[in-house]
Amino acid sequence: MNPISDESFHRLIQILETVLVLNHKFKASLRSRLQETTYKKGSRILNFHEKQEIVWFMLEGLAREIRVNADTFEEKTIWFWSEMSFLYTTPGFFSQTPSACTIELLKDCKMALMSYQDWTEMKEEFKETDVITEKIRGEYEKLRQEHIDDIKNLSTIDRYLKHKPVLLRLLGITKLKYVAEYMNMSADRLGKLRKKY
Repeated sequence: MNPISDESFHRLIQILETVLVLNHKFKASLRSRLQETTYKKGSRILNFHEKQEIVWFMLEGLAREIRVNADTFEEKTIWFWSEMSFLYTTPGFFSQTPSACTIELLKDCKMALMSYQDWTEMKEEFKETDVITEKIRGEYEKLRQEHIDDIKNLSTIDRYLKHKPVLLRLLGITKLKYVAEYMNMSADRLGKLRKKY
């Protein structure tokens, strides 16, 4: 782990300032708490039932969130994170309860990261921390709910066509099985839709 680089910090601040304009004191305190590292493809940076004590910001790479069945331990891909995303599970980081999911990296990933302890200290020092956190969580929750609604309300064809650009990008990087799980359809069905459209 290394202190966060100028370039990486600038990229993170650009994302945060789409939510709220930040003052110099906040930025300086935030920077002092951030680290940067690279993880290898295939790494599981969070395991089922583990407490997430770090929140990650993905600068480069791709990861999947895997829901684990508590009884059978069967795994199913339920979400993907790409560049410029915050990685956390719910429940998990914010509640400091054991995660029901695993996070696995599908490419080598460059990450900025902060510990739960540092995040709580930022909350105590700057009221902006709660505002930023809740806005980011709200946006991610909205995206996840839209995905759930699409699965419930759209046919597999309509689902595929609506998400085709993202799906084609994912299919160029990772396994058909993972993308099919995410779209709640069989790998065979996804393969046929890909060929047809």
